[in-house]
Amino acid sequence: MRKRLFTLVAILGFAFLTVVGCSNKIDTAQIRAALQSIAPPQKAQLETALTAIDAGNYKDALMPLRKVAFGAKLNQDQAKLINSTIAKVRAKINQGQ
Repeated sequence: MRKRLFTLVAILGFAFLTVVGCSNKIDTAQIRAALQSIAPPQKAQLETALTAIDAGNYKDALMPLRKVAFGAKLNQDQAKLINSTIAKVRAKINQGQ
């Protein structure tokens, strides 16, 4: 009985970690699509950030993303998306990626 319980807990723990790990993926295509309407200066910053993310250069992506977050006029959904992206980039940097 104890062995089955341990196995069940291990499987559930692994499943949880898999789900949490997958939620940290950054979908740059979704971000590009959602933020098409921003002004050209911020759009250039966004493209710089997304290119850096695609290349795995998360440290280079953080500052342009912050400039977009604070400089562009964003609706509520866009603001949530950009803030979520910043959080994911920070997590990647903290993981050493």
